[in-house]
Amino acid sequence: MNMPIEGADAAASSAGPSLSRSGSFIDRLPRALFIVAVLYGAVLFWIAPRPPLADLPQHAGQVMLLHDLLEHASPWTDQLRINLFTPYLIGYGLALPLTYVMAVSAAIKLILTLAYFGFVASCIAFRKDLNGDPRLDILFVPGFFGFAFGWGFYTFLVAAPVGMLFLRLVHRYAAAPSLSKGVVVSVAGTALFFCHGLVFLFACATGVCFVLVKQRRVGSMLCALAPFVPLGLLCIAHAMWSHASDPVLNHGIQNVTAFEWGWTDRVSKRLISLPVFVWSLSKDGARYLPVVALMAAAPWLWRDRINRDRAAIVPMIVVVFIWMLVPSTAAGTAFLYQRFGVFLLPAYALMFVAAEPAHWDARRAMSASALTRVRDVGLQLAMIAGCLVFFTDQSIRLHRFAAENAGLEQLLSQTEPGQRALNLVFDPESAAYGSPAAYMHQALWYQAEERGFVNPNFAIFLPQIVRFRPEHVPPDTEHVVQEPDTFQWKTDGGRAYRYFFVHKAEPLRADFFTNDECDVALVTHSGAWWLYERRNCR
Repeated sequence: MNMPIEGADAAASSAGPSLSRSGSFIDRLPRALFIVAVLYGAVLFWIAPRPPLADLPQHAGQVMLLHDLLEHASPWTDQLRINLFTPYLIGYGLALPLTYVMAVSAAIKLILTLAYFGFVASCIAFRKDLNGDPRLDILFVPGFFGFAFGWGFYTFLVAAPVGMLFLRLVHRYAAAPSLSKGVVVSVAGTALFFCHGLVFLFACATGVCFVLVKQRRVGSMLCALAPFVPLGLLCIAHAMWSHASDPVLNHGIQNVTAFEWGWTDRVSKRLISLPVFVWSLSKDGARYLPVVALMAAAPWLWRDRINRDRAAIVPMIVVVFIWMLVPSTAAGTAFLYQRFGVFLLPAYALMFVAAEPAHWDARRAMSASALTRVRDVGLQLAMIAGCLVFFTDQSIRLHRFAAENAGLEQLLSQTEPGQRALNLVFDPESAAYGSPAAYMHQALWYQAEERGFVNPNFAIFLPQIVRFRPEHVPPDTEHVVQEPDTFQWKTDGGRAYRYFFVHKAEPLRADFFTNDECDVALVTHSGAWWLYERRNCR
């Protein structure tokens, strides 16, 4: 005898209130663990006193150069100038005031932490606008700690949440354009330009596509594109100003690869590169490809559907375009497409909306609901577990790097502040962290913490907020970065430096600093770190 629907409902409700409460707990568990994963990620910025993020010390050094120049306390005032027309303005500007109340390393870490929280929050907000599937929110988390993180692309990471907020703003504007919204888009786009040029170009390209998808008539489409006109003019103005004023471009001082397509290796390597760069700056990230596969499969296993708002697929299309067609290096800027791994999983997640529940009879609905809940929760827990394993691995490696790099503290304690130094890195790799470039710029913490000035220095590059004055651009030291053994005392201006920070597993050869001008003595040695000092010049 069939039980009436009302009887089935009554039986379900009376048969086990504990089951109902258990189901509620099971449903809430993934969200609670998602929050745990997000908070765990924020801890990673604070584990190592001086993180193994390749370019981060250079950015910290830029912030302190700016601090001292504004305070008229820099001994390098005659050699440096402030460059306010830079796409890095906001990233450095946010850290600057914090340096008055905390160490620059803490200031940089705090801004990165807030940028990480902002990125996840902005992705979730955009997902809500698109009525996306909240079960995919974990896809917004790991990419922030991938390629761009490992390379210490500070300003790029700070710009990432601003880029997502801009996309959300333009998506709303494209659906219902108005003059007031257009002005806001232009203002927000200008702010994004001064965060980072590459994120700006990505967000503007995506925003233009939003308009093209949303507006069907040519006339309304052209009108809706009006806010992007001043943004394009801003790019043109910056390009013309840079070409006219930049001493590096004008005189060809820096030996940087002008263009590299990035297809020189196997095609398959490029095809799997961006999912790897979600997790790492090297091939070590390939160990997490099964997690990527699970994240890619989850919406299909849940029978999610592609959003009826076709603009939702635009970010993924643009990311794939960058992945496949953008070069690795152009205009002297390296790792162009690789850093966009941070946007890969979020763009994918934004495409989907949860499937609508089927209208079955009560008994089938009860059975299907239980099975569906187990499947859904299992998939969510598996994806979250993958992120937690990733963060645990990161934590362990960061702790190991902190111990491996402890010798730098001893070197810094033996220096006097405010001196010039040369960074000679024979062994840039870190076995503890698993990075091929962790030690590339670690000596720049002397500049950031002791108000010195270390070469090779980012002040030679176009986007930096503190630049060399044209008449004080130093000799090309790119060969010292690539092959420190080629250092020549007179050719490379050895007399100008008080200190030489050397990172090398084995001692330098005895005649490395031999010259007829000055004595060079070993001050201290700890681990792979060696500090030499110029003395008694004749």
